[in-house]
Amino acid sequence: MMSNIKVGILYLQSKQYNTMSRDFIRGIKMNNLPATYVMESIGIGANERQILEKIEKLHHQEEVNIIIGFFGHHNIKTVYEYVAENEIILIASDLGATLPYNIGKHNGVYINSYGLNESSYLLGEYFAKKNMKNIFSSSSYYDSGYGMLAAIEKALQKNNLNFSGHYITPFQPREDEADYMNHAMSGKSIDAVFAFYSGLYAEENADFISKTDLFNELTYYLTPFSVKKNVYHNKLNPIFVIGSWLQDSDDSLKSSFLEQYKEVYDHPPTIFSLLGYENALVLKTIFENEDPNSSYNSLLANMKKLTVEGPRGTIFFEKDTHRTVFNHYIYKIVTYDENNFSYQKVETLENDGSLIQAVLFHDPPSQPGGWQNAYLCH
Repeated sequence: MMSNIKVGILYLQSKQYNTMSRDFIRGIKMNNLPATYVMESIGIGANERQILEKIEKLHHQEEVNIIIGFFGHHNIKTVYEYVAENEIILIASDLGATLPYNIGKHNGVYINSYGLNESSYLLGEYFAKKNMKNIFSSSSYYDSGYGMLAAIEKALQKNNLNFSGHYITPFQPREDEADYMNHAMSGKSIDAVFAFYSGLYAEENADFISKTDLFNELTYYLTPFSVKKNVYHNKLNPIFVIGSWLQDSDDSLKSSFLEQYKEVYDHPPTIFSLLGYENALVLKTIFENEDPNSSYNSLLANMKKLTVEGPRGTIFFEKDTHRTVFNHYIYKIVTYDENNFSYQKVETLENDGSLIQAVLFHDPPSQPGGWQNAYLCH
């Protein structure tokens, strides 16, 4: 391995999750790459021109040819096209909060997503398999403006399941929002609730739902960013969380990644840490087999052969999409008191990558709206 390689890092910023960039960078540094890091912020990820300017600066001024990035979705295809045209290696992460319609595959661009979209879609498939026919979604107008709702809808519509929902206007909820929520859901023939919130919207929802008996009446399936403390203890029905990895799950607690991260930083890793760690692990594996100063084509050839074990399983990039493919899981929240809980893995949602393959090379359905900023970044 060489010690004079430069690696660029592009990171998002979030007021709601103010450790996002710190955790992502910490995850990268856990791998001790033989590299000098050159870092640039891309704000909330909504301006592709800003992202391109930062890449141009890294590439032309700093002579960086390998970049690790944490991105959103808005006009991201333009970014990937620029990277491919300029023979840059980009290991890119996102949270998978949208469906990547017509993004395509690009030389030198490799996507490692947390996969909220795939979790949502696979949960819909799970509901169909378990003969759950009446599904209710609970979210805010902010969170529902991304692609998680569309992802689960694809699975539910394919299986002819009924779908309805209740949505909270962020920061402007009705004074009796808890009553509206209760009226929309209580006493109905609902087989499962798919709830997805984030940040302050998750806190609002936790406040409203604590004023109802819905956790005792219905079975909830949450996305990881929906989880808030103080509302799950001593409930009659189990409460589940979906995801490709959770930091306090029974399996992750035994992982060397978590142990090493806590030893270095005295904090458990987050989802943002996970993505940074996996991205740098990809480069570490490549650098062990190839001089990082080798030609672009030589590095691409090694990326095609890449397989390495990571916290979520085997990391490889599917040849038709240049994206990682991981299984997803249903975890049950196990509470110990009002403030302490862990996750027990109870179901495996096997992922063959078919959702991404179905949208990656196709135009999106005609629909207005949607947020431009990266999920969680506002």
